[in-house]
Amino acid sequence: MGRPKLSSIAICKISIASLRQLPSHRSYLVSQVLFGEYVEIISKKSKEWYRVKCSWDGTIGWVDPKQFYVLKDSQLKYFEPCTTFALDHLHGINSSSKQYTIPISIGSNLFRCDGLNVKMPFGDFQYSGQIIDLKQSQSSERLLLSIAKRYIHCPFLYGGRSILGIDASGFIQIIFKMIGINIPRSCVEQSVLGEDIGFQAQSRVGDLAFFEDESHQIMHVGLILDDSKIMHVHGQVRTDLLDQQGIYDRSIKKYTFKLRTIRRVSVMQ
Repeated sequence: MGRPKLSSIAICKISIASLRQLPSHRSYLVSQVLFGEYVEIISKKSKEWYRVKCSWDGTIGWVDPKQFYVLKDSQLKYFEPCTTFALDHLHGINSSSKQYTIPISIGSNLFRCDGLNVKMPFGDFQYSGQIIDLKQSQSSERLLLSIAKRYIHCPFLYGGRSILGIDASGFIQIIFKMIGINIPRSCVEQSVLGEDIGFQAQSRVGDLAFFEDESHQIMHVGLILDDSKIMHVHGQVRTDLLDQQGIYDRSIKKYTFKLRTIRRVSVMQ
């Protein structure tokens, strides 16, 4: 496969765009595209829908083209990995010329950001919120946990990837994205990454724990913390106890997820 043509590359220009299974606003939510994230246009259905593939994980679905900006041939320079991301839960990014504000979510891409000024393909902006710049921040378990904690109490939304609603694998994907590590969208795909740790007692902060259903299929994932705790999405982003059996919810005094495996995605300092 070669590099996609520029005319087939589009960038999300709104806060959060829905990626649907079918070309209908009533269709199943496959995932979400955040401000500044790229998709490759696979096909079009009239002027109402684009079938696209997400550039960071290959997820395919349908989007509303009114929510995207298609890059021109002269804008090849923008089709590159982003290293600066919004860190505030929700904060407005202000257009420099057209005097409008877009509220963007944590994890949104900020291209060519100098700490205030942001140059997107569809215009120049100013962002005064907190940012994370990977050129200045070293990937570490400390940084990963700091980002993850910002999502505490974020509500569950199947297919969600934003602070307004997120699912278990979306939570893991977005926090790793913000330390410069791209991982797949689903927990099944995530469960084969890295090194198999084996036992909960041998795990360390930043490892990923995967859980199975009654059919022994992977169906949940969480981020291991210290003191035998795990951060995951169950109704909301929360912390619970973890042992070799699974996740234990102290509020209802029972196990909610059965542990299948623990993986170490990367070696972080």
